[in-house]
Amino acid sequence: MEHSITLPIRWGDMDAFGHLNNVAIFRLLEECRIQWLSALECPIDIQETGPVVINVSCDFLKQVVYPADINIITRVENIGRSSLEISHELYIAGDKPQLCGRASGKMVWVHYQDEVSVPLPAELRTRLTTP
Repeated sequence: MEHSITLPIRWGDMDAFGHLNNVAIFRLLEECRIQWLSALECPIDIQETGPVVINVSCDFLKQVVYPADINIITRVENIGRSSLEISHELYIAGDKPQLCGRASGKMVWVHYQDEVSVPLPAELRTRLTTP
């Protein structure tokens, strides 16, 4: 399953070098993950179970300057018992989208209070594996 979202960058996302701060890119990826899980109708109950991000990395391929919108395409790369590995391609949106980054991450489904991994919810697994 592929998910695509376009998010605006803000003036305050720029750093002293005049381009999108790499920390801001991780915030865009966070927003992307949350909206992706919402689109999957994935229940996150902070009193029970939900995802915890255990790894995120990004290769920055092109500088981004304000104003701009970033289109992020998310794909599932691997589904484990309790984990999801995902990848992202980040593009500067426009008539000729420009690849500006590649990112990946891993989430583990956990029982928040017990702090142990639990199997992915069956509904989520079905949504992720159904074409």
